[in-house]
Amino acid sequence: MKEELYTWIKNLAVFYILFTAILHLVPNGKYERYVRFFMGLLLIFMLSSPVFSLFGKSGELMESFQENYKEEAAVRERKELENLQEFYLEKGYEWESREKIMEKLKESGIELTDAAVNIEGGEFHVILYLKEEPDKEEERRIADELEAAFGIKEGQYQIQISEDGLAAVGDAASGGAASGGFGTAGVG
Repeated sequence: MKEELYTWIKNLAVFYILFTAILHLVPNGKYERYVRFFMGLLLIFMLSSPVFSLFGKSGELMESFQENYKEEAAVRERKELENLQEFYLEKGYEWESREKIMEKLKESGIELTDAAVNIEGGEFHVILYLKEEPDKEEERRIADELEAAFGIKEGQYQIQISEDGLAAVGDAASGGAASGGFGTAGVG
């Protein structure tokens, strides 16, 4: 009995040391509450295992714990997959929208060097890169085409002039922040 008690206390001490180390390794505290929850469940199991071993129920408790943990892991994995799928669908939609906008404006006689589309919260933000400054007539055609074909209103798009006919990564217009803060690079 003395040896079992000593082993139990030693296991608790090791658990607390590991618990503290793991908490310090969690990035930015983002997952800290999940780690604390999981470690709390383990602590409850460790504290109650001597009591259950007296009654012969420790095997059932461990099975139940493993089953619940597997269910939680499956739910978490499913949510991660849904989020990943949503991300890829959104990026694909942005790319497809960019291609359609470039194609439609080209059909209207407006030459773009590039375009960037960003969708945030269901809102479209478009940056159009042209070789030279458009005149009022060309701006009106762009506005009309975007409104008619895609429902993109003024204020949801910007026109940028790209140097040398290219929107290069690293210049102020393609960085995102200097061109309205949309968060996408100017090159698709």
